[in-house]
Amino acid sequence: MLILLLILSFGLRLFTLANPAAYIFDEVYHVPAIKAIAVGNPDPFNPFAQAPEPNTAYDWLHPPVAKLIQAISVNVFGANSFGWRFPSALFGTLSIAALYYFTLTVFKKPQLALAAAALFSLDNLQFTMSRIAMNDIFVTTWIILALAFFFKRQWRLIAVFTGLALATKHSALFLYPIYLIYLVPEFLKKPSFKVFLKYLLTFILIPLLIYFLSYSPMFLQGKTWTDFVNLHKQIYYYQTHLTATHGYQSAAWQWPLLIRPVWFHVAYLGDKIANIYNLGNPAIFWGGLIAVMYVLIQGLSFATAKVRPYWFILISYFSLFLPWLLSPRILFLHHYLPALPFLCVLLASVLPKFKPYWLVAVACFFFFYPINTAIPLPTTWLKYWFWLPTWK
Repeated sequence: MLILLLILSFGLRLFTLANPAAYIFDEVYHVPAIKAIAVGNPDPFNPFAQAPEPNTAYDWLHPPVAKLIQAISVNVFGANSFGWRFPSALFGTLSIAALYYFTLTVFKKPQLALAAAALFSLDNLQFTMSRIAMNDIFVTTWIILALAFFFKRQWRLIAVFTGLALATKHSALFLYPIYLIYLVPEFLKKPSFKVFLKYLLTFILIPLLIYFLSYSPMFLQGKTWTDFVNLHKQIYYYQTHLTATHGYQSAAWQWPLLIRPVWFHVAYLGDKIANIYNLGNPAIFWGGLIAVMYVLIQGLSFATAKVRPYWFILISYFSLFLPWLLSPRILFLHHYLPALPFLCVLLASVLPKFKPYWLVAVACFFFFYPINTAIPLPTTWLKYWFWLPTWK
C-alpha cells in the first residue's frame, strides 16, 4: 500500500509539471540561481550580482543544498520548467515516505503510519510546493528524517539530516528547541563530559561542517572566506530589515486557519482561466486543528509512557510553527509546510473515530486540484473555489 501511495503521489506531482513554462512566484529568484549554479557561475553567491533575465534576481538568501540538487536536474533534463521542478516532485514524494517512516518509528503502527503519509500526500499545500522550484519541500523532508532519527537517538543520522536541513533553509534552526526540550533534562539527570562531546558533535559541529561544505561550489569558483562571511552578513541584514509587503502575505497565526492562500500564477484564456493557488486542503488544516485540541484535551501526562509519542508530535508541531509568530519579516502560507506533516500524524491518530472523514479529505484534494495545477476552468466557475473572502 505504501508503494502504491508513493507511485500515485509521484505520478500526480509529475503530471503537467512543466506547465506553465514561465517562472511562477519565487521561481523568479530561485531558477536564475539554479541555472547559474548549473553552469558554474558564482554570481548566485554574490548578493550584489544582477541576474541576466529581466524582472528576476538571484536567490542568495538561502543556503544552497536545494539549488545544488535542482542544478543537477537542470543539467540532466535541460534548463526548462520540467528540469528545475523535477527535484521538487521527487522530494515531495520522498517526504511522504519519510513521514511514513517517522510515524512508524514513533508509534510502531504500520496502519497509522500509512494513514499519516496518505493525509500528507492529500494536502494541497504539500502538493503545490512539490511542483515549484523552491526549497521548502526539501527542508521539510530533511526535518522529518532528522526528527525520526532523533526519536531513535541515532546520533550520526541526526547530525547528517540536521546539517542538510540547515544547509537548505535557515528556518531549520527551529529543530533546536525540540532537541533542547528533550536533551537538557536527560543531560542534567546524568551529566558527563563524554555525553557533552557527543551532543556538541551531533548538533553543532557536524551540522556546521555540512552547512559549510554546501558552499563548496562558491569556494571552488574562486570565492574566499571573507566572501562567505560578507554573504552571511547580508543574509542577516536582509532578514532583519525586510520591510516589503505583498498582497498575499499572511501572519503566522492565520496559517492553521487557512485564511490566506498565495496566488502563484494566472493565465487568461478567453472565457477560461488557469490558476495556481497555493492553498492547503481544508479538511486536513481544519481537521488537524481539531485533532490537536482533541489530543491536548485527553489530559496527556509526561509520566505515562503510552502518551509520550503524542507529546513528541505536539512539541515538534508547535516548535516548527510557533517561532514564526515572532518573525519580523513578511511571511506566506508555505512557511507552515515543515509543521504540517506533524499535524497530519496527529490527525491520523484520531481518525479511526471518524472514518467518513477520509471521503471528505480525498474530495477536497481533487476539488482544489485544478486550481493547484493551472487547469483551465470557465471564469464564471471560479467563485466556487473561493470559500472564504480572504481566499480571493
